[in-house]
Amino acid sequence: MINNQNISEIFLKQKLYLGRIISGTKATKPGDKKVFNANIFTEVGKIWYGDLDLIKDVENLRFIAKELGADLYILREMDGRFSNENLPFEKVKLCAVAVFSKEK
Repeated sequence: MINNQNISEIFLKQKLYLGRIISGTKATKPGDKKVFNANIFTEVGKIWYGDLDLIKDVENLRFIAKELGADLYILREMDGRFSNENLPFEKVKLCAVAVFSKEK
C-alpha cells in the first residue's frame, strides 16, 4: 500500500528531493525535456513536486513507478498546483506531459 513515508523514501533513494531545483534559471536548450515546477500524480492524487529533466531522470522515474506499483503522471506547474491539486483523475491523465508506467 502506498503511504506518504514510503513515497518519500522511494523518491529520496532516487535523489529526487521534494521541491527539487535543477537550475538557477529556467533556460533550456533545443532537445531539452525539462519540466520546471513539475507535479507528479498517481491515481491517489499529487505525490511530488519539483523540477524534472525527463531525459536524465527517466530511469529514476521508471524505478519509482515500479516500486510504488503506480503509474506516474507528470504535469506542468499550473496544471497541478493551486486549485488544480485536486483534479479528477481523468483530467490529470489529459494534462500529463509524460507518463511512467508501473509495468516497465
